[in-house]
Amino acid sequence: MPPLSLNGAVVLVVDDQPANVRLVGTVLTDAGFDVMPATSGEQALARLKHAQPDLILLDMRMPGMDGFEVLQHLRRDAALADIPVIFLTAAAERELVVEALEAGAVDYLTKPFVAEELVARVRAHALLKQYRDRLRKAIEEREHMTSVVAHDLKNPLFNISLSAEMLAESAADPDRVKTMAGIIAKSSKRALGFVERYLERRADIELRRGFEPKAFDGHLLVRTCCEDIESHAAHKSQRLEYRLENVDPVLADADAFGVAYGNLLSNAVKYSPAGAVIDVIVGPGRPGTVRFTVADRGPGIDEAQRDQLFLRFARLDAQPTGGESSTGVGLAAAYREAQWMGGELWHEPRTGGGSIFVLELPVAPMAPAGADASAPA
Repeated sequence: MPPLSLNGAVVLVVDDQPANVRLVGTVLTDAGFDVMPATSGEQALARLKHAQPDLILLDMRMPGMDGFEVLQHLRRDAALADIPVIFLTAAAERELVVEALEAGAVDYLTKPFVAEELVARVRAHALLKQYRDRLRKAIEEREHMTSVVAHDLKNPLFNISLSAEMLAESAADPDRVKTMAGIIAKSSKRALGFVERYLERRADIELRRGFEPKAFDGHLLVRTCCEDIESHAAHKSQRLEYRLENVDPVLADADAFGVAYGNLLSNAVKYSPAGAVIDVIVGPGRPGTVRFTVADRGPGIDEAQRDQLFLRFARLDAQPTGGESSTGVGLAAAYREAQWMGGELWHEPRTGGGSIFVLELPVAPMAPAGADASAPA
């Protein structure tokens, strides 16, 4: 995990005396901070609409909007509520310090202040904010990965359950038994792979390792995803129809692609009626990109709900057509993995009914002569 750094941390200094703003600004600038000056509460709030500092030094007593009013505005705004505020107060106002701390300030300094004390307190609270932000992000990433693995285990487990039922009904047919046993073995291996990759990704999060993209054959990525969904589609008498154009290798991660495109395929099967044809399309996208499209003839997405489409735990009006469960995390996971790979994911309504989902990924840089695009593991 990289060490925390305050180089370039931004401090908003709010004081109605321009001389005080300049003095505090000079001390903090010399200590390596960037300073946003404001000479009134109103000006401070206006500046916060365009930039968010790491910490605020706020004069308690100002004409017009005083420090307490500014602090109330901050605490009511979810985007600003977590910014630490240190009050600047005259020695004679120390009886108001308890009130200030109860209102949400993290600390206070009396004027005239000692430069070293000012820098030390600002540094300490800015570092604490960085620790809190890092912890919050780590928790969000872990929750995301837990949701993804729980959601993506459903498809292989569904295949195992379905194949086991069919196996019990076909005990007298050796060829059918062999086919069903193969599906069970493959789906079990796939489920274990999801768990292993979840543990690996958790380790990546803890080590703060970044995305290491590789060049992949887009057709192979798609075929791998479709292998896991074809038995589910066949159970509903559905058919996947492929239109795979010649495209350049894409810059991607095999696991992330499996989550993103696999969820699009799974939803298409889940929400399409029995006997439907689901189009699986690979072709050129915008310059420098490749598009991976899934088009279905399901109920489509109501226009009023399209803004919620990629939100986690969003539940839409459409219901699965085969009694499958819906957790509300699949599309959110797909969207996040698409962004993680440097791509984009969006929805389009389909003429005549249904939905079109498009995953667009960047083309991989030209590989050295003799090098082949990777195949997913």
